[in-house]
Amino acid sequence: MVGRKAILTTLALASMALAACSDNEATTSATGGEVETTAEEKIVTDQAGTEVTIPAEVNSIVSGGILPYFHTWYVATNSAKEIVGMHPNSYNAAENSILSKMAPEILNADTSFVQNGEMNVEELMKINPDVFFEIATDEKSIEQARAAGINTVAIKAIDAAAAEPLATFNSWLKLTGEIASTTERADNFIEIGTEVQNEIYEKIDSLKAEEKPNALMLYQLSEQAITVGGKNFFGNQWLNATGANDVAENDVTGRKDVNMEQIYNWNPEIIYITNFTEIQPEDLYNNTIPGQDWSEVEAVKNKQVYKIPLGIYRWFPPSGDAPLMLKWLANNNQPELFDYDMNAEIKSYYKDFYGYDVTDEEVEQILHPSSDAAKY
Repeated sequence: MVGRKAILTTLALASMALAACSDNEATTSATGGEVETTAEEKIVTDQAGTEVTIPAEVNSIVSGGILPYFHTWYVATNSAKEIVGMHPNSYNAAENSILSKMAPEILNADTSFVQNGEMNVEELMKINPDVFFEIATDEKSIEQARAAGINTVAIKAIDAAAAEPLATFNSWLKLTGEIASTTERADNFIEIGTEVQNEIYEKIDSLKAEEKPNALMLYQLSEQAITVGGKNFFGNQWLNATGANDVAENDVTGRKDVNMEQIYNWNPEIIYITNFTEIQPEDLYNNTIPGQDWSEVEAVKNKQVYKIPLGIYRWFPPSGDAPLMLKWLANNNQPELFDYDMNAEIKSYYKDFYGYDVTDEEVEQILHPSSDAAKY
C-alpha cells in the first residue's frame, strides 16, 4: 500500500483511535484488515499487483512513460480536464491528433516533469496530481513518485495481454473505469472491438499463408537505425489479426535494429510505418535516407508503404480507435475480402463512440498524419 494520502490516512486513523468514528468517516478493511480508507478514498490494484490508495473522486492525473495512457483516460471518462500533465512524446501526439479539437483543454497539460527523457520528481510534485500513471517497467520513477507521497498506478504495456492491442487497451479501460467510477464506456469499447475482430476473423480464418501478403512493421527509421517490430509486439498482433504474414516474427522478438540486408532478405510486399518516427512513405519511395537503398524492396516498388493513421491517438499501440485500425489494416492486407469505406467508418465510429462529428478534412488528417506527431 502506497501513496501520500494513504500515509496521511494512517496518521489520521491513529489519532482517531481514542475517539469514536464519526458517521462521516466510514472505514473499509482491505487485504486482511491491514489498511483502512476513509469515505473519501478507495483502493485499486494496479497492473503490477500493488494496492494503491487514491481519492474516491479523482480530479487530476498525470500520465508518464506509458505514452498512450492519457487518451485512455479520455476514452473511459469522456473528459480531458483532469489530465493536468503528460509525457512530452504524448503531448506531441495529442497536439497533432483530433483529440486536440475534441477536447482542446488537453493542450493545457504540463510536460515539465519529464526532462531529457526522465521523470523529474520535484517538477511532478509541483503539479501535485491526485494520481500519477507510469509504465510498470519504469520501477525507478514509480519508486521515486511513491517516496514523494504521490499516488502512483503502474500500467503494463507489452505484457498486459500478451501484446494484443485490443485486449491491452481493454485492460487499461477496465482499470481506468474502476479508478474514475465510469465502466459503461469501457464496456461499449470492448463490445465494439470484439465485434469488429470477429467480423474480420470470419473472412481470414480459412486463408493459407501463401494467400496472405508478407508485411513488415517499421517501428522507427532514421539514418542511424532501422528498428522493426516482431513477435510479442503490437505490430505482430495487428498483422496476424488482419490477414498478413509478419516477415519479422521468426527473427525478431519485441523491437530490434536491423540492417538493409535483413530487409532485402525479408523483401516485404507491404510496409507499415508507425507514428513513433517522422519518416513518411515518400521518404522510401524517393530514397531520401542516406546510406539506405529501399528502391529494390517489393513494397516500395509496388507503392505499398503506409503511414499508420493517428486519430484520437496513434493507431499502432493500444488505442481507443483500435476497431478502426483493424478495418484499415484489413483493407490494405486483403483488398479482395474487405472494402471498408474508411471515411464513413471513421465518421460513424467517432459519432457513436465519442459523440463527435468528424469532417472530411479531419478524416484526411487522421489517415495521413503529420510527421510532427513523432517529434520529441
